[in-house]
Amino acid sequence: MGQAKIAILLATYNGGEYLRQLLDSLWAQTERDWQLLVSDDGSRDGTRGILAEYQRREPDRLRLLEHDRPTGSSKDNFLYLTSFAGEYTYVMYCDQDDVWKPDKIEKTLGKMRETEAGDPAVPCLVHTDLAVVDENLRPLHDSFIYSSMLDPGRDQLNHLLIQNVVTGCTVMINHALWELAMLPADASKIVMHDMWLALLAACRGRIGFLPQATILYRQHGDNVVGAKDVRSLRYIASFAGRLKQNSRSLRRCQAQGLELCRVLGDSLTDGQRQLLLAWGHIRQKNKLARWATLKRHHIWLLGAKRRLAELILI
Repeated sequence: MGQAKIAILLATYNGGEYLRQLLDSLWAQTERDWQLLVSDDGSRDGTRGILAEYQRREPDRLRLLEHDRPTGSSKDNFLYLTSFAGEYTYVMYCDQDDVWKPDKIEKTLGKMRETEAGDPAVPCLVHTDLAVVDENLRPLHDSFIYSSMLDPGRDQLNHLLIQNVVTGCTVMINHALWELAMLPADASKIVMHDMWLALLAACRGRIGFLPQATILYRQHGDNVVGAKDVRSLRYIASFAGRLKQNSRSLRRCQAQGLELCRVLGDSLTDGQRQLLLAWGHIRQKNKLARWATLKRHHIWLLGAKRRLAELILI
């Protein structure tokens, strides 16, 4: 097959139950100029046997990357995979339990070219909506963005620092953004790979959104992140119980902001640097000064209930 234009990165771990459906959906794509790079994190089910079966079918289509020990998390596995994608023009990310619609790559690539606007030297990220389904692929929500009360237009740095709107399994990045992703960073300070990529693009390039569901986003008991219907009574009732977890999440986002500032260094604008430092060091201030920082830099979560929680926890 030779060198493909697109790398699809698949991180697997005990995913044998749904893996064939995912792989079949990749093999059915209308866009064929891609290769699949897989890193298995020590699966003990039939995952590796399934991968070997598809590799025998098209040995040039699937590359299985070995590592000495498990990375320990999907985030670290994807960061590991990303380091092998330097020879490709574009990079996509793939979860082991989803199903891609046949034109997912084709439509995402079209949106990427629109976002690049003829200049591939500009770091670009493109993401799409998702259709939420249950473990048997029965529809739950037509739009993950709507059911999660997210606004893909909130892709500026001040918004992304506190609320990620980019779902990793829909993402495509270009080579220019891949180069930024390869800058040395402390992985323990990165919340998730998709959020990190979005922050890099917000600082140095462009983010494009395709308002179409290009993927069946399967929900089951083992989802690492998963979809939540934030409009449901069950979600609203669990507000108090989530406060401690959300407090930890805010602290991690603040540490990530400081790491972003360190990694990008002199390439940041003065305004970006001031924003990152103010956000990263916000807990050194008293409560009123923290609120003033949020207001000055417009670091707000979307939605009244989320913003109330933010004011309580910050």
